[in-house]
Amino acid sequence: MKKAWMAVFLVMGLLGASAPAEAKMGSGKVSAKSSDVDIQIFGSLKTYPTFLTNSDFNDDATAFDRILDEGGWMDSASVRNEARLGFSGEGPSWRFLMILEADFTYSKANADRGANSTDPKDSGFTGEDFGIEKLEFVYDFGPLALQTGWQTKALDIRTGGLVYGDDHPYIGFTGKFGDASWEALYLTVQDDIDPDDGEMINKWDSDTLDWRVYSGKVNVPVGGLTVSPFYAFSDNEDRRADVHYLGAEAFGTFGNFTPRAEIAYAVGDKDVGDDNRDIGALAAFAALEMKVVPLFNPYLGGYYVQGDDDADDGDINAFNPVTNISRYTSVFGMENAFIYRYIPVLGSHLYSNVPDLLGGAGNGYGGIGNSASANSPGMMSVGVGSKGAHDKWSYKTQFMYYWLEETGALEDVEGIDDIGSDLGWEWDLQLVYQFNKYFSIGNVFALFDPGNAVQDLRGDDFDDTAILDTIELKWSF
Repeated sequence: MKKAWMAVFLVMGLLGASAPAEAKMGSGKVSAKSSDVDIQIFGSLKTYPTFLTNSDFNDDATAFDRILDEGGWMDSASVRNEARLGFSGEGPSWRFLMILEADFTYSKANADRGANSTDPKDSGFTGEDFGIEKLEFVYDFGPLALQTGWQTKALDIRTGGLVYGDDHPYIGFTGKFGDASWEALYLTVQDDIDPDDGEMINKWDSDTLDWRVYSGKVNVPVGGLTVSPFYAFSDNEDRRADVHYLGAEAFGTFGNFTPRAEIAYAVGDKDVGDDNRDIGALAAFAALEMKVVPLFNPYLGGYYVQGDDDADDGDINAFNPVTNISRYTSVFGMENAFIYRYIPVLGSHLYSNVPDLLGGAGNGYGGIGNSASANSPGMMSVGVGSKGAHDKWSYKTQFMYYWLEETGALEDVEGIDDIGSDLGWEWDLQLVYQFNKYFSIGNVFALFDPGNAVQDLRGDDFDDTAILDTIELKWSF
């Protein structure tokens, strides 16, 4: 471990410091153009050597001692690698985007041979093969455009990312009326078929595993703000839940100030055994950014995500999203921060900052992988930060404090009389040196210090500060 830290400090010393994930890398393009079609080629590579201490907040080895990112599980020293090759093009009234990607943790099995070619469920190909990570084809009819694929779509990524952002397959329409724009989508999150209970040979279950989402969003300019009401209906057969998400986000610029706010309410019902339980839960976000000078642009804000107060009262008051996407939001989002991974000891989802796996993963009505808990304690947070740039250097630093919003249902499930609300605090520092528009080197240093909620849940020994350091090597063309 000491050698790993020496490598980090050596890189930082050579640079004079190091860097943020938000550096705008810029890219060139290669274009093949005929009389009616223009196709462009682009690509990128992100290589992230990552060094991790006390990911379980415990000096000793425990079952929680790891984190999960897009490339797979990571331990004390791992290298995540995301390689992309993209194509975009357009012709009369149509356009397309296709991005091939390999995202994996460095190892010979991943990069060169395939993870487990003897497993009948595994083709034997992983990192060495590109898959289509993003795809979108569009035909513009004039008043509206038809689109399909699995490009990233979101309802609230410009603010808190509390409800939905992901790249699930969809069919949808977009259009404009006056200065306003709109988008409506049919999202296929799950469409699974598995053998039935064994009552009949060759009988297949094609309904109870499905999960589909219908969404609509309108962007309306109002003065210096864009106000975006949105709606989503989650038809979640897999979790026997019908949930309506009603919400709105607003963002804009007034002189040197950029306010952002979001509110969302989940309402519906879920079958639990022979019972039908009502769902009603609130989530909100607000933040304010300010431009002062290029090197100092402060911001502050916070989250509120409702938790459930009683596991046995017949209601579900925990807010479960379709997919929380706070990792990539505008204010507190930071790709290589600590909180935005799947962290088993915290019960947090990948991309999210809410510990909504606590209370029984998969008994709720959403979340990435449909794994959120109906007994989730929810979360409240406040944070402050600053970002800026000078010459080829840029930085972002932030401090966030987290509480559990409601611990009643979690106490019921865990059989613990009193679980504290103090989840912990995180401090992040991103530094980037941009050599040119094609290449940058950066570093993200993150600390997460657990609060009494973690000790009450996991034990008194889970009180050490987690230390995460990520070197960011980025190429783009």
